[in-house]
Amino acid sequence: MRTRSIRLLAGLGALAVLAACQSTKSANPLSPSVAGPIPGVTITAPKLLEPGAGSKVTDSQQPISLVVENATTNGQRPLSYVFEVATDAGCTNKVFSREGISPGDGGRTSLRLPDRLATGRTYYWRARALDGANTGPFPAAANFDVYTPVVIDAPVPVAPVGGVKVTTLRPTFIVNNSSRTGPAGAISYTFELSESDTFAVKVAVTVAEQTNQTQYVPTADLAYAKTYYWHVRGSDGTATGPWSATQVFKTPDKPEPPPEPPAPPSPPSPPGGNDAIDLRQVVIVKGPGDFANWTVGSTITDVRQGNGQLCIYHTMLGQWPSVPFFGDPGTLVEGNQWVFAFINGRWYGGAADWYRPGQACKGVDAQSIGRDAFYNPSEEPLHSWVPQPGERVGYGSSTPARAWPDMRTLDHRTNIVIVPWQ
Repeated sequence: MRTRSIRLLAGLGALAVLAACQSTKSANPLSPSVAGPIPGVTITAPKLLEPGAGSKVTDSQQPISLVVENATTNGQRPLSYVFEVATDAGCTNKVFSREGISPGDGGRTSLRLPDRLATGRTYYWRARALDGANTGPFPAAANFDVYTPVVIDAPVPVAPVGGVKVTTLRPTFIVNNSSRTGPAGAISYTFELSESDTFAVKVAVTVAEQTNQTQYVPTADLAYAKTYYWHVRGSDGTATGPWSATQVFKTPDKPEPPPEPPAPPSPPSPPGGNDAIDLRQVVIVKGPGDFANWTVGSTITDVRQGNGQLCIYHTMLGQWPSVPFFGDPGTLVEGNQWVFAFINGRWYGGAADWYRPGQACKGVDAQSIGRDAFYNPSEEPLHSWVPQPGERVGYGSSTPARAWPDMRTLDHRTNIVIVPWQ
C-alpha cells in the first residue's frame, strides 16, 4: 500500500513539472519553440509592387525580381516571407515557391527568381509574411505576362541603288526582306520616295511582304532627268523596324522628239477642167468604172465636213430626177455622195451614201466614211480607210451610181473638189 502511494506521488510530481515547462513556453513569445498561434497577434498582407498587375515582362528582362512592400505585425517575433509564382489565379499550379525570405531594408523585400520563366504565358504571383507562430494572409495574386518582343530589322535595298541611272520612268524597287525575332505578324513594307534626302516632300506606298524579296513598281511615271531618294522599313502593325539606308538614283534624260516624217507625195494634178483629181487615174471600188466620162452637169458650191456630218452643195441639188429606192415608191433618191482617198501613192474612190431629193448632208465621221460606205472586204483599201486630221480628201456628187446600172437616170456628176479632213 505504501509503495502504491509513493508511485502516485511521483506521477503527480512529473505532471507538475510538465505543466511548469508548458507555462514557460507560452510566456516567452521570442522562444524558437513557442506554441502558436499567439493570441492577439495580427500580421498584415504585404503589398505586391513588382511586377504590378497586368505588367508585360520581356524575355530580356529575366530572371525577374518579385518586390513587396513589407507586411506589419503587432507581435514581437521577426517576420519572414513566402513567395509563390503560378500559372493560375488561385496559385494551385505553382512553378516557383520559396519561404524563409528575410525582410529587406527600406520597407521592401525583393526576391530574384533563380531561373527564367517560359515566354508567351501569363503568370500570377503572391507573397505572405509569417513569424513562426502566426501566419499573415496572401493578398490577391497579381498577373503578369512574359513575352519575347518582336524586333524587325531594316530591310536591305537591292535596286535601284548607288546613284545608278535607270532606263525607265517606272523603275522596280527591290529590297531583301527584313529579318525578325519574336512572334511577328504579317509584315508589310513602306516605301518612301522623294526628290530630297530629307524626305520633307515625299510619296509613300505600303506593299505586302513577298517571298525573300519585296518589290514595288510605281503606278505613275517619274520625271525625266531627276535625282530621287528612297528608303523603306517593315512593320507588322504593332512593331515597326528602322528605316533602311537611304538610296539614290537618277531617271533617264528626256528623249529628243522624233524627226518630222517626210511629206507624203503630192497626188497627181488633173490634166485640166474643173476636177481637182484626174479621174482617169482613180481606182473606182464601187460604182461605174467610166465615172470619169460622165457628164459634168453640176458645179460644187460648198463642202462642209465635221461634227459627224458631210454636206455637199452643188448647183443641181434638188433638180436631178429622182427614182424609187430599189423599187420602193415611198422612198425616192436623187443620187450619191462620192469620196476619194489618196492611199499609198494612188487615188481610190467610190459612190458612198445615198441622198434624197434636195438632201445635201449625211451623217459621216472618220470611222464611218470608209467602213459604212464600202462595207465589202473586196472594196479595200477604202473599207479600212480612216482619214486623219488635215488629210486631203476628194468629194463629189452624182445621179444614182452606187448600184449602177440599177436606178440609173441621167449619168450626170459634179466636178470633184479636195477639202482637208476635219
